[in-house]
Amino acid sequence: MSFYLSKEVMPNDTLRTAFNALAVKTFGFSFEDWYQKGYWSNFNLPYTLFQGNEAVANISVNKLEVLIRGEIHNSIQLGTVMTEKAYRNQGLSREIMEEIKHDWEDKCDFMFLFANKSVLDFYPRFGFEKKQQYQFETKAGKASGACRKLNMDLSCDRQMLRDYYVKTNPFSKIQVIHNDSLLMFYCTSIMKDWIYYTPEYDAVVIAEQNHGRLRCMDVYCDQGKNLLDILASVADADAKTVSLKFTPCDDCGWDVSLIQDDEDTLFVLSKGETVLDNGRLLFPAISHT
Repeated sequence: MSFYLSKEVMPNDTLRTAFNALAVKTFGFSFEDWYQKGYWSNFNLPYTLFQGNEAVANISVNKLEVLIRGEIHNSIQLGTVMTEKAYRNQGLSREIMEEIKHDWEDKCDFMFLFANKSVLDFYPRFGFEKKQQYQFETKAGKASGACRKLNMDLSCDRQMLRDYYVKTNPFSKIQVIHNDSLLMFYCTSIMKDWIYYTPEYDAVVIAEQNHGRLRCMDVYCDQGKNLLDILASVADADAKTVSLKFTPCDDCGWDVSLIQDDEDTLFVLSKGETVLDNGRLLFPAISHT
């Protein structure tokens, strides 16, 4: 059974169609709309194994600039890990991983990925180490509701989101910058109904509101503002709890607890200590691939 590996999947209509077919089977969604709207960039590089015209396995390389304490770290995040059911347990993911390590291990500060509990024993074979992550929660302030939802079906609101993304998140200790490609993947699909603009604080907030809990994915605004005030301005009236899906610059006043969930475990590969080894951290959820 012969396979060939392609690293040029997205610009090729035939290969991209097969790649998307495997993504639909595996995750239930396609990357085609994201690609056709012009949001794909070569920061995202699928490594896809094919047999004939069928995509049978994939691991995508995502080149990310991670900003922490004013310093940029060049990293590689691996994602979109998938294998066609009939081709599992044949060493295909191992073959792709070895190629990725050969191509990128010496060209970045560190590599990382998020894995579910079914593969927790797989990545340590390649030198990846499991890292702890923490969650940050507090009581919600009194909701003011002084905001409007951005409509991701409108080009003007999509552009507004991209413009505010450039401001970055002044409240986050770890940020991925210069990657609105990944931002727009989330904000035109999974999170398209979670995006708010609060004129009082001139901030864009990405947050899920569900049964009295506000889960904040990211905030884009200028320096010198108060995070909890901003979140109160977008919270529903029944909001009781705020949780952050990123690491706050200052976690004083937040209830901090170790995440025990094995469905989204962080693994890191590096030749020494990285920015993901220090302190109580949570890698920004909106930058998972």
